[in-house]
Amino acid sequence: MGADDYVTKPFNPLELVARVKSNLRRYTSLGNYTEESSDILRYKELELNNISKEVTVDGELVKFTPIEYKILELLLRNQGRVFSSRKVYENVWEELGYNCDRIVAVHIRRIREKTEINTKDPKYIKVVWGVGYKI
Repeated sequence: MGADDYVTKPFNPLELVARVKSNLRRYTSLGNYTEESSDILRYKELELNNISKEVTVDGELVKFTPIEYKILELLLRNQGRVFSSRKVYENVWEELGYNCDRIVAVHIRRIREKTEINTKDPKYIKVVWGVGYKI
């Protein structure tokens, strides 16, 4: 009937997940699957996958909170554009940003800790002093 694989009952959930990932990997690498450019956002070794909601750095999966993910997505979608802390807050939290500088700075610091080798000399998220953040 066209099936590639099957799992008999009772089955281990980890085996099921492994088989699904294997089939997806085979489909995306060998099949006619093409990704839309808006689904995968890249900057150097940093990659954000909007379909799976995963972030990888140098091919390694990095765990992000939903807020960190949204901030990174905003900056990657607008590479080169500088966002003030207030604009980042308003775009991510979708409410007016008053006294939000520290909130955004903490989230940016956490993103850097997860993505940068040397947080003192960031490779991805740059600060434009007195203005805001950009990729």
